[in-house]
Amino acid sequence: MTEILVIVLLAVALDRFVPDRQGFKPFAWYRDWAESVEERFNGGKRAHGVGAVLLAIVPIVAVVALARLFLNELGWVLRFLFDVFALYLCLDVFRLGKTANHVADALVAGDTQEANAQLRELTGKSAPELNEASIARATVEGVLKQGNSLVVSPIFWFIVLWPFGLGPLGAVLQRLSSILDMLWGHRYERFAEFGWAAARFDDLLGWVPARITALSYALMGSFEDALHCWRKRMGAWSDINSGPLLASGFGAMHMQTFEPGADLGEYDDRAVETVVPDASHVQRVVALVWRVLLLWLAIGILMAGATWSVFLSTRT
Repeated sequence: MTEILVIVLLAVALDRFVPDRQGFKPFAWYRDWAESVEERFNGGKRAHGVGAVLLAIVPIVAVVALARLFLNELGWVLRFLFDVFALYLCLDVFRLGKTANHVADALVAGDTQEANAQLRELTGKSAPELNEASIARATVEGVLKQGNSLVVSPIFWFIVLWPFGLGPLGAVLQRLSSILDMLWGHRYERFAEFGWAAARFDDLLGWVPARITALSYALMGSFEDALHCWRKRMGAWSDINSGPLLASGFGAMHMQTFEPGADLGEYDDRAVETVVPDASHVQRVVALVWRVLLLWLAIGILMAGATWSVFLSTRT
């Protein structure tokens, strides 16, 4: 327990103080590799997509697993450093906050063109409309979703698989699946069938972490509004993981409220009043993601402290 906590703390510290990886972009090459795989395998069928996902993921995670096994044989220090470095490469919380704050700064300055350019860097796509409300809403949605995929989910899978000696593999696997979903997910006709496997695999890996993140948004924001919005509004998004994340996040930030006495059973859009997003909401969502990260780090520290207390009490 203590070793996992130290690894996570060191990885987060590295992400905070060396966020640009000294110019090294660990997954840029993987996007090129995935695109080359897609060009060769995309025959418009689901079976082709399944094969492409396996080819794009299995060799990478196999190399990670073998590297950790080899370093572990050389010494636990090398294995420990490898674990820290692998998790560090999979986290991206500081860049996420920095880019989102650049969007907010541009909106405050009234420069919607620059804000939209920063939004494209953050999410890979522009806002539906070139105005403050549209850009701010798209940014908030992007941060809420990436708060899971770039922060909570890599740590979750690292911790889950670490007892089996596969912690780095879990974090890397999650990041690779997220990238494939972004590139191949069946959002366009070209990937309608081919992207099915990538989308479903990412949904599978993200199902539990997304709900942990959604609950964390509620705990670190307006708990009652978050739960109400989660229950009533998650059906507004078709993605099974985006629904809880966005509904809970919007509710936690008071961006969607409910009329007094509104029925909380079936989804009813008439019972929802949507707050017009602006630059302040972008700043608040960044703070929300940081509070979620600090919450789980604090829980980890408390659990490690309790473990050591029990251990020391049994020694005396």
